[in-house]
Amino acid sequence: MAKRKNPLKDLDTFLKQEATSFVKPEKAQPEASLATEQPGLATADEIIDAINQLAAKDSETYRNELYRIIKSSLENLDASTPEDKMLINTILYLRDKVNWKSNIKKYWESHN
Repeated sequence: MAKRKNPLKDLDTFLKQEATSFVKPEKAQPEASLATEQPGLATADEIIDAINQLAAKDSETYRNELYRIIKSSLENLDASTPEDKMLINTILYLRDKVNWKSNIKKYWESHN
């Protein structure tokens, strides 16, 4: 009898392996010059603060809103990486764990 695959276990194993290869890159420019080059754009810290405010405001719908923010930002990229696609698939799984296979299939059929 064939062994059933567990995609979440495979994903967890993959992420653990990748986490060991992360290194902190050196800063190319001082942070102050980055903030002044593009006025009006939110910094990562401001976005994190806004997400934390969203979590404090409505913890019931927070995760769905966070998933929507991440998915939307990935969809607006000019080019996507395999990691982006994996993250979208993970979000689709987390939104509906029962029908995740059909949701992923429908999503990619409409976005290719």
